[in-house]
Amino acid sequence: MLVEYRILGPLEVVDEGEPVALGRLKERLVLAVLLLHANEFVSRERLIDELWGESPPPTARKAVNVYVSQLRKALARNGVDPITTADGGYRFEIDSQELDAARMQQLLASARERTAAGKLEAAGELLSEALTLWRGPTLAGLLLESHGRDEVSRLDGLRLTALMDRIDCDLALGRHEDVLGELQVLVGEHPLRERLRAQLLLALYRADRQAEALDAYQQTRDVLVEELGVEPGPALQRLQKGILSQDPALELPAGTASPKGAAFPPTRLVLAEDHYLLREGMRRLLETNSDLEVVAVCDGLDSLLAAVEAERPDVVVTDIRMPPGNLDEGIRAADRLRVEHPDVGVVVLSQYLEPAYALALFEAGTERRAYLLKERVHDVGQLVAAIRAVAEGGSVVDPKVVEALVAEKTRREHSPLNELTPRERDVLREMAEGKNNAAIAEALRLSERTVEKAIHSIFLKLGLAWEPAVHKRVKAVILYLSGTDAETRPAERSS
Repeated sequence: MLVEYRILGPLEVVDEGEPVALGRLKERLVLAVLLLHANEFVSRERLIDELWGESPPPTARKAVNVYVSQLRKALARNGVDPITTADGGYRFEIDSQELDAARMQQLLASARERTAAGKLEAAGELLSEALTLWRGPTLAGLLLESHGRDEVSRLDGLRLTALMDRIDCDLALGRHEDVLGELQVLVGEHPLRERLRAQLLLALYRADRQAEALDAYQQTRDVLVEELGVEPGPALQRLQKGILSQDPALELPAGTASPKGAAFPPTRLVLAEDHYLLREGMRRLLETNSDLEVVAVCDGLDSLLAAVEAERPDVVVTDIRMPPGNLDEGIRAADRLRVEHPDVGVVVLSQYLEPAYALALFEAGTERRAYLLKERVHDVGQLVAAIRAVAEGGSVVDPKVVEALVAEKTRREHSPLNELTPRERDVLREMAEGKNNAAIAEALRLSERTVEKAIHSIFLKLGLAWEPAVHKRVKAVILYLSGTDAETRPAERSS
């Protein structure tokens, strides 16, 4: 019988049905990081960052060695030690069937294949099986100090994605009545997720509750305008128009279902990349997602602008450098589109950590914009999550860029950033990446009320004007961190 390692919930190790004692908190944190990077090299410095952040003790290296030694004693079976020592670090060697996160991702990949083949019943069963592996928030009760927080958030994001994919299958199979209650709860928990709201609208409409569906659309619009300062995305607007006109395409006659299982019109993409292999590879990966449709691929700035004019996509995914100049065509395309097609979102993929490029993208506004570092997009799920956020009117900044800005600003003498508490700095980083209060609260294991108070305090200490809209907060913080003149005045506390 395999030893089971579980991170989709509180950290657990189970051997033949019995829990394995894992020792002190720091030992559990070391194991958590190693399991997040199962079968990968993890440097000792990385472990130190995750355990102590920016203020490790002088004995940190020795302490890590002790924690690893204790874990080896607890986890070795039949003389086999799963933790191997490499030059300057460690590797946790594990079979994919032993780790719940690995099994979950295998199930999701298989479900995507079934969905693409139109086998929706089988896809739904695989998604349901994957969802049973979650026992709560990833590594609940453990708070990592560095990049591990992003990895935890990514896994938690996969749970919601799997849930929405499973609901898509249910809707395509005519089970709209069955998912209505679940969708109403999920919309309450994730009010800014346009995909969930679109699923709710469609379920209501197919349940012969057209008036309620239209009322749900108006509620969606009110929330998005109040929280983000944006209108509903094109897909949601098309769905509302279809409900108003009672479009037959929204009906689900017996025996018919969308071949991809999509519950509403997919997000339409234009992909711009001058490297053929990268372009085709991304296209094929993106097309495995049932709610994405690549409507055009381009290899330069001119063909990108022409494709947008012809196809009117929801989002453009572009390299930062393309012909004719191979300079910053991705940024210039985003500037053109903001004027000519303001509803089109832009995701820029860049190899440059230098914040000046991100600043150039966000200077005129952060809504419907994302800046990702190519080397840190480890799987298609991260790219898809950014595309969805942009399609819904939000913004995404790679955490590495935010960290570079914070570090540079903090080093300056008398920087107001030095007045922030450690918790406020954590909230600042999460906020600058484009997360709303609920997402920040989930990432940092805080209440939304605590997050709201922290954001008020941050804006007050930094002398920024208070902004309730998420994308406007991102712009204010990014401009502040970059040293660009942002609108500043003492923040007013809202009642």
